[in-house]
Amino acid sequence: MAPTARSLPARSAWRAPGFAAALALLAASPTEAQTAGQRSFDIPAQDASSGLIQLCAVADCELAFVQRPGAAVRTRAVRGRMSWRAALEQMLRGTDLRHRFIGAHGVRVWADPRPPVAASPPLPTIPPPEEEPVELEPVVVVGRLSGQIDDALRRKREADIISDVVTAGRIGDLPAANLAEALQRAPGVAVEREVGEGQFVSVRGLGPLFQSVTLNGAPVAFNENIRNSTQSGRQFRFRALSPDLLAGATLSKSATPDMIDGGIGSNIDIETVGGLDGEPFLTVRVGGEIEGHTDRMGPEVSVAGRMVSPSGDFGLVGGLAEEQRAVRYDRFQIQRYSDQLIGGATVTAPSDVRTTIEREDRRRRSAFLGVDWRATADLLFDFDALVSTFDNAIREDRLVYVFGERLALPGSAVTVRNGVVSAATVENGRIDNNTEVSDQSHLNLAVSSGARIRVGEWRLEPRISVSAARSVLDTPLERMSSQSPTGVAYAFDLGEAIDRRRAARLITGLDLTDPGLLLPPRLAVRAVESRDDDLTAVIDARRSLDRTLGPMHLSVLRIGGQFTDRNRDYQRRDRLAALRPGVVLPRRAYGIITPHDVFEGLIDERSAPWAAADFRWFREAFILPGEWDGVVFRPDDLKPSGADLQNSYAVSERVAAAYVRLDVDTAGLRWPISGNVGLRVVETRTEVEGSILSMNGGALEVRPVAYAGSHRIWLPSANLTLDLDEDSLLRFAASRSITRPSLADLRSATVPASMLVSAIYERGQAEIDTPSPGTIFAGVGGNPHLTPYVATNLDVSYELTLPRGAFSVALFHKSIDDYVQTLAAPEVLTFETRAGPPVQAEVMMSRPRNVGRARVDGVEIGLHRRFATGFGFWASATWTDSRVENSGMDLLGVSELSYSVNPFFERDRLAINLSWSWRSAFRSEADMQGGGVSSFVVAPAGCLDAQASFDLTDHAQIVLTASNLTDTVDQAWEGSRDRLLQLGRAGPAMSLSFRWTL
Repeated sequence: MAPTARSLPARSAWRAPGFAAALALLAASPTEAQTAGQRSFDIPAQDASSGLIQLCAVADCELAFVQRPGAAVRTRAVRGRMSWRAALEQMLRGTDLRHRFIGAHGVRVWADPRPPVAASPPLPTIPPPEEEPVELEPVVVVGRLSGQIDDALRRKREADIISDVVTAGRIGDLPAANLAEALQRAPGVAVEREVGEGQFVSVRGLGPLFQSVTLNGAPVAFNENIRNSTQSGRQFRFRALSPDLLAGATLSKSATPDMIDGGIGSNIDIETVGGLDGEPFLTVRVGGEIEGHTDRMGPEVSVAGRMVSPSGDFGLVGGLAEEQRAVRYDRFQIQRYSDQLIGGATVTAPSDVRTTIEREDRRRRSAFLGVDWRATADLLFDFDALVSTFDNAIREDRLVYVFGERLALPGSAVTVRNGVVSAATVENGRIDNNTEVSDQSHLNLAVSSGARIRVGEWRLEPRISVSAARSVLDTPLERMSSQSPTGVAYAFDLGEAIDRRRAARLITGLDLTDPGLLLPPRLAVRAVESRDDDLTAVIDARRSLDRTLGPMHLSVLRIGGQFTDRNRDYQRRDRLAALRPGVVLPRRAYGIITPHDVFEGLIDERSAPWAAADFRWFREAFILPGEWDGVVFRPDDLKPSGADLQNSYAVSERVAAAYVRLDVDTAGLRWPISGNVGLRVVETRTEVEGSILSMNGGALEVRPVAYAGSHRIWLPSANLTLDLDEDSLLRFAASRSITRPSLADLRSATVPASMLVSAIYERGQAEIDTPSPGTIFAGVGGNPHLTPYVATNLDVSYELTLPRGAFSVALFHKSIDDYVQTLAAPEVLTFETRAGPPVQAEVMMSRPRNVGRARVDGVEIGLHRRFATGFGFWASATWTDSRVENSGMDLLGVSELSYSVNPFFERDRLAINLSWSWRSAFRSEADMQGGGVSSFVVAPAGCLDAQASFDLTDHAQIVLTASNLTDTVDQAWEGSRDRLLQLGRAGPAMSLSFRWTL
């Protein structure tokens, strides 16, 4: 192989005599990934010139090599999967060669100067062996947290952007139920949990909507929230994927033109393993997890392996995983607040106080298949497919103690603190007993196929991906509700609930276990199905350049394009069921008694347990008269009513993008500079379809509505890295980026509150003239006229490599135009009635609107340190300041401060690590109250997890994991701490597993 001429600048004052072999921009093997990733090396021990050439041929690096005249140096063998920088360090270990990395692609290697020594008798010459007697193991130590952190930090340093990495070992070694919980240890990342498990990821102060999530670089379809009326749009649900079949994730905090757009906060690329990414292996994991509240063991099992052909040209990797969990979440809630006139003074009072026991049986199944085939030296094909199902059987048993207007009735007594009722007794009240059950089924399928082709000077990488997300209620949301007779006495007292995260009292004299005291029940049914699809084709072409413009050198040119066709079809059906003719529900239809330990740790003095509905009896006893013989159905099984059509919608998007990128570096300057600059142009065409109810001559009319719009946006970007010295980097990044509005926000749907729709359907105009207690004239809807968020981003990052660790600090600023907020305004809506003409009522509808500019500023810090004793720690912290300029409010999902501290101990076969994660208060994007809450603020909270592992043999390991050891109580309030909304407790969990690897 003949070297090409271009030498990297020498910064050392010493210059060795002799020849300089400058080897630059060697053609990259089409079988390898980009510079920032890992590669498989198989380079025998040999002369340094030949060994370094082979390494850079694999790694696509730029090399300048200066050696002492007449002094041959023999390098060590390098075998295994690692980064190119780790491979180089392993190759040169024990020699007198020194090296200096320059930018993301370059390295300078030279011989260490030797001081003069006295002459000595010559020693016998021993010919060098053909192979090193001992081969070094790969740098990464699988199954050890410190090794995985070192690997992630190495990849962070090698990247040409500001980024963080989570590797597969770290997902397995940190106490993390899924990828979201593993990511929260990285600087700038915070997680929002749902019923005890990490679900959504926020990065640098921006919520889940602002994160672009891809799988192996390809977009994925998103599951919709089918659990309640709140919808999530583009928020990826991380708990839908099993971590056992993932290789890790790269979290990119600055943008490049070739990146899939859509993430103002970050781009999170979930990675799977490839067939030719390493040696053959087989791994089996068997275990179980038990939840503190349920005492039920959920089995966990996974098997994964790789086969490689003897020639090394064909690789097959795959795996299966299944996990089951039974969880319980106790929740003390206040639905909403309203102004009430009590004793001649207007005070803020809760509409009701409610207790909910939420139980979920979760089952997650995943399967993965990956194939790599190196057809020729210039052609590699790859294929990967990932399918995951997440089934969730949910049961919510709830008691609702009605207050509101009843606080002003004779016999009631209230305690007011800071203008808000904090304790009350009602003598003439009513208790609602309701139970909701449903069976959720989520399917995620992602298939991707691509090739890496070398044609002359160009390397082409075409790729096509297809993904689908299906969310359906196999058992529709069944709400069985009954009431006590009016005249029941009860009382509540919040006490010091805000500070103690525990209410003082919620009691009643009513025998809650006697179903004979309940009025005849009702059954409301909601069937929902969401179908999301994504088809994407991408082409990337790159070639090496060797152009010099003054001190700047142009090294690589990349051009490419993307086309994406994605769509969502969301269908909803709401019905009120009726008893079969002649059927009477027996008392045992309310024969389920809730657990006796409910709300321990949430309410000091409480009335519990209570009798709850058994859906098995309701399923047989109720029907949809004239429509369906039963109450279990899919949306397509029923002819949609006008209200159904108004609640349903379809959105389609077509995205076309083209980009150009130049990789650059400099020579002759004090500090070597490397980086990339480029431009991405993206055009989005959106179509929205839906319906709205209206009046036409006094008759109900279902009027179709449709919208079509397009946006073209130019997205320039630049990333520059200064090599200050051998251990420190200074990075600068500037870019424009976009996030498209949530698909749910773009919908044309109009969804009044369910209780309002039901009340008007039953009572007609009478409900409008004299509303029933608790009825709210409110609703939510979409806005197809929204334009994308467009952000200008500036980032500065300093990274320092320590002898046994690393330190990093980053400053970031984002100025976001056309920020979207949900605003309420009165609208006149049309409603159907059971046995009369349609009616109209004024409803306060909340819809998203572009409101102007928002900004986000912050600092994130990361620190990793290991000690010779076996102890170490990994910590990160982020401070964020965010504002919407026209309102002065914080952005949704943004905590001002979040941090994570992860100490660990590793010695011999034992490894122990702890993880403490904490975030300050933030306004949640999920309104769990069903409407009528102006600002749902989640209180500060921390969570402590732990894990211990012991290597039984070189191939077998036992792992004990404990999560939520602090038994953290979730808390939320509305705007002010005096307006408590929620206390929730999931309890701790423990798991024990056995891993065997060959």
